[in-house]
Order: sequence, then structure tokens, then C-alpha cells
Amino acid sequence: MKIIVEAEIRPTEDEEKVKKAVLSFFTPSSIRVEDRGHCKVLIAEANKVEALRKLHSKLRGQRILDAARSMMMRWSSKDRVVFYLHKQAAFMDYVTYCLPEGESPLGPIKVEVVGVDAKAVIDWLAPPTSKGKPLFEREPPR
Repeated sequence: MKIIVEAEIRPTEDEEKVKKAVLSFFTPSSIRVEDRGHCKVLIAEANKVEALRKLHSKLRGQRILDAARSMMMRWSSKDRVVFYLHKQAAFMDYVTYCLPEGESPLGPIKVEVVGVDAKAVIDWLAPPTSKGKPLFEREPPR
């Protein structure tokens, strides 16, 4: 399993603020900035789903499990979970899902979990709910 979080650092942005946005929901084992010619990209990685524990807690605290589940399922496949978070909201310590383009003026934060049972990861992060309450809670997938 590998979790890769990427956020473009626009010329008008402070690298430390982009890092703060990513660290608000993710605990990486490594973090670096890559120069891709036309832009810089902050890349944070981890090998355990527990690196998303902060996100897990925020989804419950903000009471957005249904929206989160829907957005996670949108771009995911059998062995890959992909979703996008609003960079400015993450900087302010909020989780807001967005589309890959157009909704986050400074570009989204892309989160990708590869080499996993996508359903197990989504069920752990954002289980289905009834009247706003999770129908079940799972242990983090291994």
C-alpha cells in the first residue's frame, strides 16, 4: 500500500502554507518538493493507511461522511482510492472535497491510495450513514 498526496505550489503561494494544508489531514513518512519545470509540486507519502487518521477524525467532526464517501467513490477503482481536497480549506483546517479542476482556485490537493482494497479504505474513512450516524465503524485496513 502506498498513499501519495500531491499539491501544486503556485508562484504566488508560500511553500510552507501548502505544506501546512497537507499536514492538516495527513501524517506522511516523507515529504519533498519536486520542480516539474512549469511548476513545483509538494509530494507527501506514507505506506500505512493510519497516515490518514487525521482525515478520518475530521470527517466525523465535520459530519460530512456521506459527501466524503460519494467523492471518494467517484474516481476510485478496485485497488485505488483517489479524491481531491480544496487546498485553501485544508490550510484553514477544514476538509472540503472538490473536483480535479475549477473549484480550488490554487489547485486541489490530490490524494491517492494505491495497492489496496478501495472499498475497505472508503468503508474505514467514510462508512455509509443513516440519519447522519455511521452504520458501522471498521478498523483501518492493513
